Amino acid sequence: MIKKEVNTEIPARGLVSERAAERWEEALVTGNGKMGALIYGQPLNETIILNHEKLYEPFHEDVVQNNHIAPYLGEIRERMKKGKFRDAAALFADKSGHSLLWTDAYHPAYALKWNQSEQGVIENYRRSVDFETGEVKVSWEDERGGYERNLFISRADDVTILQMKAIGDGKLNGELLLDDLIHEGSGTYKVMTDGAHLSFACKYTVSQKGYVGSSYILLKGEKGNISSENERFIIEEANEIIVFTEIIPLSDHQKEETEQLNKLKSKLLTLAETEYIDLLKKHEQLHREMFNRMSLSIGPPDEGDVTTESLLFNQSQELDQRLLQKMFDMGRYVFICSSGDYPPNLVGLWTGGWRPPWSGDFTTDANVNLAVSSGGIGNMREALEGYFHLIEKISPDWKINAQVLYGCRGFLAGSKTDGNHNIHTHFNVDWPLGFWTAGAQWLVMPFFEWFQISDDKEFFVQRALPLMKEIALFYEDFLTEEDENGKSLFIPSYSPENTPIISQELLQQGWQTSQASINATMDIAVAKELLTNLIQTCVELQIEHENIRKWKKQLEKLPDYMINEDGALKEWIHKDLHDQYDHRHISHLYPVWPGHEITPELTPQLFKAAEKALKLRERENYSAHGVMHCGIVAARLKNKAVVRENLKLLLEGDYIYSSLVTSHNPNREIYNVDANCSVPTLVLEMLVYSYPGRIELLPALPEEITKGCLTGALTRTAVDINRLEWDLEMKKMKVVLQSKKNQQVEIRIREGLTSVSSNHPDLVHLDDQTHVIVTLLENEPLEINIDL
Repeated sequence: MIKKEVNTEIPARGLVSERAAERWEEALVTGNGKMGALIYGQPLNETIILNHEKLYEPFHEDVVQNNHIAPYLGEIRERMKKGKFRDAAALFADKSGHSLLWTDAYHPAYALKWNQSEQGVIENYRRSVDFETGEVKVSWEDERGGYERNLFISRADDVTILQMKAIGDGKLNGELLLDDLIHEGSGTYKVMTDGAHLSFACKYTVSQKGYVGSSYILLKGEKGNISSENERFIIEEANEIIVFTEIIPLSDHQKEETEQLNKLKSKLLTLAETEYIDLLKKHEQLHREMFNRMSLSIGPPDEGDVTTESLLFNQSQELDQRLLQKMFDMGRYVFICSSGDYPPNLVGLWTGGWRPPWSGDFTTDANVNLAVSSGGIGNMREALEGYFHLIEKISPDWKINAQVLYGCRGFLAGSKTDGNHNIHTHFNVDWPLGFWTAGAQWLVMPFFEWFQISDDKEFFVQRALPLMKEIALFYEDFLTEEDENGKSLFIPSYSPENTPIISQELLQQGWQTSQASINATMDIAVAKELLTNLIQTCVELQIEHENIRKWKKQLEKLPDYMINEDGALKEWIHKDLHDQYDHRHISHLYPVWPGHEITPELTPQLFKAAEKALKLRERENYSAHGVMHCGIVAARLKNKAVVRENLKLLLEGDYIYSSLVTSHNPNREIYNVDANCSVPTLVLEMLVYSYPGRIELLPALPEEITKGCLTGALTRTAVDINRLEWDLEMKKMKVVLQSKKNQQVEIRIREGLTSVSSNHPDLVHLDDQTHVIVTLLENEPLEINIDL
């Protein structure tokens, strides 16, 4: 018998695992933004779970609407002024006409399963993901020979392509079938075989919606037989099998099922005329360019054959730079693979079960915000477009929320969406998220950030400005109450998802503990950010003259931040609402990140108060999004020790599955990509801080990372960082900048520098021991060498 070895080539940037998945959370992931796959990598009994970004189980036939609550706003406010916060939340919830409602729930389409018989001991097993191509590989050997499975989901053709090969004298003998995976009572389905097509159709129980999928099975080579039996295909003596699969959601299952399945079958037959390698190359051109547009290199040279099991097992006192490097790349990979018409949801693009925690939706009070936060500075414009599309799709519902809940014009965002709508119905007396007014601005902020990065004035005027003006219009109508100093009163208000402490004395007088509140710092911070950005940008562009005058008056009336008795930035700007430190959210630090209002130079007292607030914050349930949020804020606070602390907690706190996908809680509990997608944000923020006219290099770099290289990062002052290299042991740094416009930029190195040189010395001026002033010419690279 000729026994050829399988291909064991290691991806240059990717992951390698030595054990197959036993549960779906450990399965390797790939996707093209619209469709995703979870590949277990089991040699004899393979399971490939297929997902589609728009498959959400409907819980209602129609979108549930709120009753008109606005007429009760006066009474709600009066109750809150008297400390009756829970009563106010109860009135709001009761008059809405519904209980707390969840979004439709994300779910898998179905699973492809391949079973083949055992023959001897399995040896040389390996599964891998190539981050640069999105191709997942599984290989092994037994007594019959070698076997390979390769799978990718094409960005060019919107199809999942699975290749199974026998190497040497081995043959493929087995059965291919479907597992519906459907939650009991959630839908009805059927499996169909037609020629070499294996198809699936599902109709939801509570809706006319549904979905279909079809696979075309192609046998390659001279030998091999295929036959169908009991809704499955039996394959014998094949050398190579290619399976082409696509999933399509249906808005009306009864009307669309037959037509869409026929279209699918025709498309798959046409694709089957092209070789696997050629289809991969066409896809790879798109995926590889996006992934490689930016890169990071830290720590020792990557030993490609180091398995994820080995990386995750390694525990030391030092920050594990190899694992951090891998998780940075994985974060970009997850973001790219799960960004299509929509951005990553709570599970990215992948779930193995119906009705995941929190419906697996887009949660807007931290989660999706963190998930997309590296899209701009991380140079992933195409991936970020899925986020822009989501916001523009759901924003018309924000007008309905504002009018029905508060009688206001403009925008009021809901706290959760499945992408189909954002009518705000996720609130009750215990969770009064209907009082949160900050959501729309946080969700629109990435639009404005992209304008800062790209200097695309047309983008600002046509896409960012209309959204921002609607949010300002809401504040114009909502902020009708004043405090004793004549400042606007945010009432009701909400700081996700925390509860202020009220003194025993006031509780005895009838005050009530509740998440409902007055003057949450976050609510005020986002209003300041919005109005400031509108005023500054519209003045610069010489537009919106009448509105500028109005916005300036609104801005002047916003209350100042408060510092509590511990010296920390208060979470509520109210003398009787005290800080609850043990909580996973840090919403009151919004003016530090993602905002830019609090800085050591411009607001030193508030900067110290923000430092204190972060220091006093406890972990509560140790949620991964809280860990990452704290780390990113620490980077903005120039605190490399706290950056390191949070990175180590993520890397060593048992948040990472062997698939390198992260969990929401420690002990790998609840599959969730918040941490995956925000690792690049934290790393980029610790390497580069930027704001119009300013770039700070290595503001919060942990001590261990003495050497590294970053390429292709973007800044909020329309300057590309073509390359940033540092060697702290040699006290050297080199940066190559390229601006999208003529401008002067201040470069800051907080640790200090001794000298600078450049390929254009006339454009570089050493201002003092921490500042370099550079003149950048449009599209002209400028290299700066720095001695630290």
